[in-house]
Amino acid sequence: MIFISMIKLVDLLLEDFPKGQYVPLDDKEKKQAQKDLFDLIDNAYKSIGGHVKFKKPSDVMDPELQFWRAADLDDDPELDVVYFGKVTPYGVKHTGIGHDGDRGNIKNLLIRKSGELKSPGNYVEISGAAFDSFVNKGGVPTIDDEDKVRAILNKKDIEWHGKHPKGTKPGNGWYTRTIGGQKLTKTLAGNI
Repeated sequence: MIFISMIKLVDLLLEDFPKGQYVPLDDKEKKQAQKDLFDLIDNAYKSIGGHVKFKKPSDVMDPELQFWRAADLDDDPELDVVYFGKVTPYGVKHTGIGHDGDRGNIKNLLIRKSGELKSPGNYVEISGAAFDSFVNKGGVPTIDDEDKVRAILNKKDIEWHGKHPKGTKPGNGWYTRTIGGQKLTKTLAGNI
């Protein structure tokens, strides 16, 4: 009985989201919608084996991730997209997205997030398809200053490249560092 009324509370919360608007989520809203948020994130990252930090719904409550925006974009009453990040001394480090798989909703999310990344105090660490979406299509500038990148990431294990080591992507802010036990080549994009 209590379980059923909790589901109805979450349904009411999600139905109350204004259509087409990205709404900040506080801890109470994240807690109530954590399964839905996890499912959106899991869906977005399933093709690459999942998001490195999200293995179960309760991971949505990670206290390091204080910045959350979600939206209900279509006719059903469910959340369709989410993006999130950490608040740092340099601004918001965007660390992930989630979506329901609908192409129109994904496009809306990427346009919204590209616009936010171009505004002061927002940045993201990217490569591959995310680089193509945000930099090549969305026009988000890369951060090419080595000293600034090192200061922002506060990492000592960065191997600085400048130009992409394989020459496959533009920009002069490429580096390699270990993330989740793997050496990955990345760049920062945004407006710091």
